[in-house]
Amino acid sequence: MAYLEDRPFLVFDEWAADQDPLFKEVFYREVLPELKRMGKAVLVISHDDRYFPLADRLVRLESGKLRLAEPSASEASVSPVAS
Repeated sequence: MAYLEDRPFLVFDEWAADQDPLFKEVFYREVLPELKRMGKAVLVISHDDRYFPLADRLVRLESGKLRLAEPSASEASVSPVAS
């Protein structure tokens, strides 16, 4: 709904978690980059570490503390979902 209302800041809290694998790939690789190109500020909350390297900034919640994190070497190689 916020997308349709052209809001400047969008929050997706585990939004793609229950999506089918193909749409999840579209969400992270096409929808979110398009929102960025449109100048939107986007906060995505996810446990799906396959997509962490796509983030401009990665913040982790560890033991109740927010930590700015760099993607690890294993996170840096994001493989596409098989179709």
